[in-house]
Amino acid sequence: MKKIYFLLLISFVFYTIGHILWTLSTIYGGLFKSSSLDYAIINIPFGLFGLLGMYACFKLYKSKS
Repeated sequence: MKKIYFLLLISFVFYTIGHILWTLSTIYGGLFKSSSLDYAIINIPFGLFGLLGMYACFKLYKSKS
């Protein structure tokens, strides 16, 4: 059970990292020279957040039933 909650915690850490990168990108008009590279780098933490969150929720659902 602790492993599932740890996965949820890690997923929200990735969300926070993605949100910080997105905020910095909007404030400074981009973190890198290429806007497509900005979008790719920003989407990686959000994608990991989604995958880890979905996996952890599925494991939590399976453990409760």
